[in-house]
Amino acid sequence: MKSRIGYLIIGFLLLIESGYLLYGGITGDFSLSSSIALIFALSIMFLSLGYLQPQFRNKDERMKVIREKSMFYSYFIIMLYFLIFILLLGFNVISLTALATVQILASLVLITVFLLMVILSKIY
Repeated sequence: MKSRIGYLIIGFLLLIESGYLLYGGITGDFSLSSSIALIFALSIMFLSLGYLQPQFRNKDERMKVIREKSMFYSYFIIMLYFLIFILLLGFNVISLTALATVQILASLVLITVFLLMVILSKIY
């Protein structure tokens, strides 16, 4: 997709959908599942891509640095997520299925990488 508006429209639609599913899960109309986190993470991803699209179009040194640094920082944050989940699941603080754990971790990874790109684009 080459249009900034396309990314923003898809991002807002996914954000509305995740809000609707969360509202339905809280009121009891739907079952509350961890796939809501993935839909929310996808909305964050599309909104971030909509913000970063004009900057990604220019394949300059600045965008290369932003990508490299965001992947570098996100690596350590993802390791922290893994450590927290290992501790919480190991000491039976939370009880999750394997599918729910993978969905939550995947959504955290998506949110972390793309929000770091937005933050680093403001810095650099």
